Formats: sequence, structure tokens, C-alpha cells
Amino acid sequence: MLAALCGAAFALSLSAALAAEPDQLIATTDRPATITATRPAGVRASPAQSARVIIKVTGFQPAQDGPVQAVVKAERNGTDQEIGRFAITPYTQFRAANPDQAKRFGLPLPNDLASGGPVKLNVYLVPANGAGKGASMEIGSAEIR
Repeated sequence: MLAALCGAAFALSLSAALAAEPDQLIATTDRPATITATRPAGVRASPAQSARVIIKVTGFQPAQDGPVQAVVKAERNGTDQEIGRFAITPYTQFRAANPDQAKRFGLPLPNDLASGGPVKLNVYLVPANGAGKGASMEIGSAEIR
């Protein structure tokens, strides 16, 4: 009986840990960065303007064998859809010393994702040429505007 209770408690704590999985802020060609985009407090959706996701990139390491681009997919309710792509220009290494120096990229957010709360973003680094070896991108934040 005690073993069953311990097993149930372990399973419950494991599922809570998975549900509260933290954002993975570094993208490589092997794995995407994941970040949750939210609307800042006090900012309301404007019916006159389409919603956008603003992604702040705080660091970038170019690939050794050719350029890469970021492919952004939004995920809600287990399905994801591509919402846009961007590339770092100039194509050189950088690291933002503070958040104000981050490079910002705005992508349109489809209406079905713009309402209803936070949106999980997956940012993939995809090689344009070569294998993208050594490329990485650090995402500082993402917000819905």
C-alpha cells in the first residue's frame, strides 16, 4: 500500500514538473528554442490592428558552413503552425550586453492564436546552405502586441 502511494506521488510530481517545463531559450540546428509569448500587462488587443509577436534575440552565433534562418512556429492545443521566418543581418556573431540592445523581429500572429492567452513559440534554426554546424540563437523574450 505504501509503495503504491509513493508511486502515485512520484507520478504526480513528475507530471507537474513536465507541465511546468521552463522555456528553452537557445536554438540550434538540433533543437528549437521554446518560449511563451504573452501580452504585457495593461496592453489590450486593438481591433483595428492585427496582432503581432515581437521576438527579441539577445545572442547569435553564425554557422561555420553557411547561413541559417529562424523559422517560428506557434503552438496551441497540441498543434503548431508556422507564423514566419527571419534572419540575422549582418550575418555576424553578437551578444546583447543588456535587453535594450536585443535585435527585435515582428511577425504577424493569426487571429485564432491572437486571443485566448499565451502562445508557445518554437524557434527553429534552419540551414539555408550546408548543415548549420555551430549555429545558435538566444531568445531573450517574446510578447504579443
